[in-house]
Amino acid sequence: MKYIVNVPDELNVRVEEIINNINNFCSKVLDDEYSEICAKLIEVLANNEDNKLSRGKSNTWSAGIVHSIFFVNDTLNKRGLRMDELADFFEVSEGTIGSKSREIRKLLNIDKTSKEWKVKDNKSKCSSCCDSEDSVIDLFDKALNIDDVEKGAIELRKCAVMLNDKLGKEYFNEYKGQIGISAEGDFYLTILSTLSNYEFALGHYEESFRIEKELLELDEYDSRNVRHSIVFRALINKDYEFANTILQKYNEEDCIFFKYAKVLYYYYKNDRKNARKSLKKALKHNSYFIECLVGNIPTIDGEISSYKKGSLEEASLCIEYSLPLWTNQKIGSWLIKAINKIK
Repeated sequence: MKYIVNVPDELNVRVEEIINNINNFCSKVLDDEYSEICAKLIEVLANNEDNKLSRGKSNTWSAGIVHSIFFVNDTLNKRGLRMDELADFFEVSEGTIGSKSREIRKLLNIDKTSKEWKVKDNKSKCSSCCDSEDSVIDLFDKALNIDDVEKGAIELRKCAVMLNDKLGKEYFNEYKGQIGISAEGDFYLTILSTLSNYEFALGHYEESFRIEKELLELDEYDSRNVRHSIVFRALINKDYEFANTILQKYNEEDCIFFKYAKVLYYYYKNDRKNARKSLKKALKHNSYFIECLVGNIPTIDGEISSYKKGSLEEASLCIEYSLPLWTNQKIGSWLIKAINKIK
């Protein structure tokens, strides 16, 4: 392997164990390019601020890292490999591999379209099926590069239909609630979540809400964090019962999305007392939100892939999800009065 990893000194031994495990696997089953792309992923994980790589068994991390790369590149299908073979080699269960792989991909926002984790695989054993998948990827890329949102949404709808047909009813029935277990299934989730945002931008609030409810049914792990946006979609569509269900289900999650969603929920339920209490908690969590809402601070322009508690990124994303609810003059007037009372 030519790639030299740069990691914190305290992780040198752990990283060496993982690299040796993966190199041993790749030398017997794959090639150097897979070893190098896995090493790059190890380096990113080792330098991640959450420092998750320091915890857990090295063989579990090795298997999860390999599967994450396999996931992006559809290597199991292309090389004719089986999940149980991967599990046997690293001496872990298939379920453990899947869980660790999902953890890694969620932490680093890795999905089927993540080009930096692609491997040029010249030893594929199923070029015909991959050609079909590549056509969906090409169409998806085309959609993202169209400046006209409405035209982009049309292409995304085509992508969704194509991949839905490719996966088939049997796949959806077999992997109900966890369709992201395969590369194609994960890509389907990406297409739907992107389409939901496009529909929302076009003012198709009911359709965006419908898509996100479907996403939660398809992916019980909620790898796209749909719960953060769907609570506002529910409020916009006046489905207060569903909004309350989401708020109750994720009651322990400490994030801006649910804190401000509670403000709006209580407001629409004519419970001004609890709306003010929720607003006070929300302001304490992230003061940027109100500053952005009243125009004192500009929101971040462009895609936001990650954010920290209380950050401008978190506030900007919450503004994006909830803005149609705050533009109502009546709500705006109440908000200013409530803030003045709290202060």
